[in-house]
Amino acid sequence: MQMLRTAFRSLAFLTLAGIVMAQQTEAPQVQVPAAEANRRGKESEDKKDYTDAMRWYRIAADHGDAQGQVAVGNLYSDGHGVTQNYSEALRWFRMAAETGNDEAENNVGLFYLVGLGVAPNYGEALRWLRKSADQGNAVAQRNLGIAYFQGLGVKPDRAEAIRWLRLASDQGDQDAKTALQNIGVLKPTPP
Repeated sequence: MQMLRTAFRSLAFLTLAGIVMAQQTEAPQVQVPAAEANRRGKESEDKKDYTDAMRWYRIAADHGDAQGQVAVGNLYSDGHGVTQNYSEALRWFRMAAETGNDEAENNVGLFYLVGLGVAPNYGEALRWLRKSADQGNAVAQRNLGIAYFQGLGVKPDRAEAIRWLRLASDQGDQDAKTALQNIGVLKPTPP
């Protein structure tokens, strides 16, 4: 009986040792801060290695980093490194928008405005665009100006459109400047 107990303990020890050894031979999980993951993602994206970019951005996004979430959404929106999927892009943009990220808020607004990954909903579009525009996002200001000019979800309001387009143009948004020229508010600049 003693011999059986000793054999059992030895077997248990060897089994335990085997588990410990197996755990030690696995590749260690390296914790990368979100900022570093975003930097590496951008590097990969610049090299057009979108699969690697997605891997790094997901690390940042999974940490709750809004910049990483926007980057993942952009890759889904553009179909880089993944199959293009507007619904998935919108899901990632919403996560970042919920944190107050102005780029994500603009993207959510634009997706609702034109119906990418979701049915068009001008009310939702304007809500998100205004949040972003109020934070000074020039692209959102331009998009909001266009919505007011075209009457998308609101009564057309030329003065309000011009106000938002001017705010965007004053920040250097060339498309807003072009829009102001097209509606006769600004004179085209000579080439």
